[in-house]
Amino acid sequence: MTHAHRRWGRLRLALGWLGLGLAGAAVPLAAPAQAQRQQQVPPHWIGYANLASSQFQTSLSDPASETVRRLHAWMQERMLDDGRAAATAPPAPVVVRVWVAADGKVERVAFDSLGNAQADHDLRTLLTAQPLAEAPPRDMRQPMVLQLTLSFTATRT
Repeated sequence: MTHAHRRWGRLRLALGWLGLGLAGAAVPLAAPAQAQRQQQVPPHWIGYANLASSQFQTSLSDPASETVRRLHAWMQERMLDDGRAAATAPPAPVVVRVWVAADGKVERVAFDSLGNAQADHDLRTLLTAQPLAEAPPRDMRQPMVLQLTLSFTATRT
Protein backbone atom coordinates (compact mmCIF):
# COMPACT_ATOMS: atom_id res chain seq x y z
CA MET A 1 0.00 0.00 0.00
CA THR A 2 1.48 3.35 -1.01
CA HIS A 3 1.80 6.35 1.24
CA ALA A 4 -0.87 8.15 -0.82
CA HIS A 5 -3.35 5.29 -0.29
CA ARG A 6 -2.73 5.25 3.47
CA ARG A 7 -3.07 9.02 3.70
CA TRP A 8 -6.36 8.97 1.78
CA GLY A 9 -7.64 6.14 3.98
CA ARG A 10 -6.90 8.12 7.12
CA LEU A 11 -8.51 11.26 5.69
CA ARG A 12 -11.66 9.38 4.69
CA LEU A 13 -11.87 7.71 8.09
CA ALA A 14 -11.41 11.02 9.89
CA LEU A 15 -14.20 12.62 7.88
CA GLY A 16 -16.65 9.80 8.40
CA TRP A 17 -16.45 8.42 4.86
CA LEU A 18 -17.16 11.81 3.39
CA GLY A 19 -17.54 11.37 -0.34
CA LEU A 20 -18.35 14.88 -1.58
CA GLY A 21 -19.77 13.52 -4.80
CA LEU A 22 -16.70 11.37 -5.42
CA ALA A 23 -16.57 7.62 -5.23
CA GLY A 24 -17.40 6.57 -1.69
CA ALA A 25 -15.93 3.09 -1.88
CA ALA A 26 -12.42 2.23 -0.80
CA VAL A 27 -9.80 3.19 -3.35
CA PRO A 28 -8.52 0.03 -5.04
CA LEU A 29 -4.77 -0.34 -5.26
CA ALA A 30 -4.99 -0.63 -9.04
CA ALA A 31 -6.37 2.90 -9.46
CA PRO A 32 -3.63 5.40 -8.55
CA ALA A 33 -5.05 8.04 -10.93
CA GLN A 34 -8.43 7.84 -9.20
CA ALA A 35 -6.75 8.05 -5.79
CA GLN A 36 -4.85 11.13 -6.96
CA ARG A 37 -8.10 12.84 -8.05
CA GLN A 38 -9.82 11.99 -4.75
CA GLN A 39 -6.95 13.42 -2.73
CA GLN A 40 -7.47 16.78 -4.39
CA VAL A 41 -10.74 17.51 -2.55
CA PRO A 42 -10.52 21.22 -1.75
CA PRO A 43 -10.38 22.06 1.96
CA HIS A 44 -13.38 24.41 1.70
CA TRP A 45 -15.50 21.49 0.40
CA ILE A 46 -14.41 19.41 3.37
CA GLY A 47 -15.20 22.26 5.76
CA TYR A 48 -18.67 22.66 4.27
CA ALA A 49 -19.36 18.94 4.42
CA ASN A 50 -18.31 18.92 8.08
CA LEU A 51 -20.69 21.81 8.76
CA ALA A 52 -23.55 20.00 6.99
CA SER A 53 -22.83 16.72 8.74
CA SER A 54 -22.73 18.40 12.14
CA GLN A 55 -26.02 20.18 11.50
CA PHE A 56 -27.68 16.96 10.34
CA GLN A 57 -26.38 15.04 13.37
CA THR A 58 -27.82 17.74 15.64
CA SER A 59 -31.22 17.45 13.92
CA LEU A 60 -31.14 13.66 14.17
CA SER A 61 -30.55 13.75 17.91
CA ASP A 62 -33.01 16.47 18.99
CA PRO A 63 -35.09 14.88 21.77
CA ALA A 64 -37.69 17.66 21.48
CA SER A 65 -38.63 16.56 17.96
CA GLU A 66 -41.52 14.11 17.64
CA THR A 67 -40.05 12.93 14.34
CA VAL A 68 -36.70 12.17 16.01
CA ARG A 69 -38.41 10.31 18.85
CA ARG A 70 -40.48 8.24 16.39
CA LEU A 71 -37.42 7.41 14.26
CA HIS A 72 -35.38 6.43 17.32
CA ALA A 73 -38.26 4.38 18.75
CA TRP A 74 -38.48 2.45 15.48
CA MET A 75 -34.70 1.88 15.52
CA GLN A 76 -34.78 0.73 19.13
CA GLU A 77 -37.66 -1.64 18.44
CA ARG A 78 -35.82 -3.08 15.45
CA MET A 79 -32.69 -3.62 17.54
CA LEU A 80 -34.69 -5.30 20.32
CA ASP A 81 -36.61 -7.48 17.84
CA ASP A 82 -33.37 -8.56 16.23
CA GLY A 83 -31.97 -9.58 19.61
CA ARG A 84 -29.23 -7.00 19.37
CA ALA A 85 -30.24 -4.91 22.39
CA ALA A 86 -27.16 -5.96 24.32
CA ALA A 87 -24.81 -5.35 21.42
CA THR A 88 -22.20 -2.75 22.19
CA ALA A 89 -21.76 -1.71 18.57
CA PRO A 90 -23.78 1.31 17.46
CA PRO A 91 -26.21 0.97 14.57
CA ALA A 92 -24.64 1.02 11.14
CA PRO A 93 -24.22 4.53 9.73
CA VAL A 94 -26.49 5.68 6.92
CA VAL A 95 -24.85 6.96 3.75
CA VAL A 96 -26.82 9.94 2.51
CA ARG A 97 -26.41 11.81 -0.77
CA VAL A 98 -27.39 15.47 -0.33
CA TRP A 99 -28.10 18.15 -2.91
CA VAL A 100 -28.01 21.71 -1.56
CA ALA A 101 -29.32 24.82 -3.36
CA ALA A 102 -27.31 28.02 -3.62
CA ASP A 103 -29.24 29.45 -0.64
CA GLY A 104 -28.38 26.49 1.64
CA LYS A 105 -31.79 24.81 1.32
CA VAL A 106 -31.55 21.02 1.15
CA GLU A 107 -33.25 20.28 -2.16
CA ARG A 108 -32.97 16.52 -2.19
CA VAL A 109 -31.60 13.59 -0.22
CA ALA A 110 -31.13 10.00 -1.28
CA PHE A 111 -30.25 6.97 0.84
CA ASP A 112 -30.84 3.24 0.90
CA SER A 113 -34.12 2.36 2.57
CA LEU A 114 -34.02 1.75 6.30
CA GLY A 115 -36.52 -1.06 5.73
CA ASN A 116 -39.56 0.85 6.95
CA ALA A 117 -41.52 3.43 4.92
CA GLN A 118 -42.26 5.63 7.96
CA ALA A 119 -38.62 5.58 9.09
CA ASP A 120 -37.51 6.51 5.55
CA HIS A 121 -40.03 9.37 5.52
CA ASP A 122 -38.93 10.57 8.97
CA LEU A 123 -35.25 10.58 8.01
CA ARG A 124 -35.99 12.44 4.78
CA THR A 125 -38.12 14.97 6.70
CA LEU A 126 -35.43 15.59 9.32
CA LEU A 127 -32.73 16.13 6.69
CA THR A 128 -34.77 18.54 4.56
CA ALA A 129 -36.63 20.45 7.30
CA GLN A 130 -34.16 23.29 7.72
CA PRO A 131 -31.70 25.00 5.41
CA LEU A 132 -28.05 24.53 6.21
CA ALA A 133 -26.40 27.37 8.14
CA GLU A 134 -24.38 28.40 5.08
CA ALA A 135 -24.71 28.16 1.33
CA PRO A 136 -22.44 25.60 -0.33
CA PRO A 137 -19.27 26.77 -2.06
CA ARG A 138 -20.11 27.69 -5.65
CA ASP A 139 -17.57 25.27 -7.06
CA MET A 140 -18.57 22.33 -4.85
CA ARG A 141 -19.55 19.12 -6.61
CA GLN A 142 -22.90 17.66 -5.68
CA PRO A 143 -24.25 15.55 -4.26
CA MET A 144 -22.32 15.55 -1.02
CA VAL A 145 -22.02 12.03 0.29
CA LEU A 146 -22.21 11.94 4.07
CA GLN A 147 -22.18 9.12 6.57
CA LEU A 148 -24.62 9.86 9.38
CA THR A 149 -25.11 7.98 12.62
CA LEU A 150 -28.62 7.24 13.80
CA SER A 151 -27.73 6.49 17.39
CA PHE A 152 -30.16 6.28 20.25
CA THR A 153 -30.31 5.36 23.90
CA ALA A 154 -31.99 2.02 24.45
CA THR A 155 -34.62 2.20 27.16
CA ARG A 156 -37.13 -0.38 28.33
CA THR A 157 -40.47 0.51 29.86
